[in-house]
Amino acid sequence: MKVSVTLEEDTLARARKVAGHRGLSSYVDDALEEKLARDETRQAWLAYLDELEANDPTPQHIKDAAHRRVVELHKLVTS
Repeated sequence: MKVSVTLEEDTLARARKVAGHRGLSSYVDDALEEKLARDETRQAWLAYLDELEANDPTPQHIKDAAHRRVVELHKLVTS
């Protein structure tokens, strides 16, 4: 199916160069398929984690303490 998209000029030039003889359409189709697969896998994992969390018997005060620790550790490794 033919569609119209807007791309950054530099991104388009790089894609054309890398696509080579395969052609830009094939390259973009492959890239979009890979991105969709990653996003769909991520969504499935997030749904699974939500389900686990919904059925987690851990008391809320322990979850809160763990969350606070994660925030502290994140600050340490990102500063």
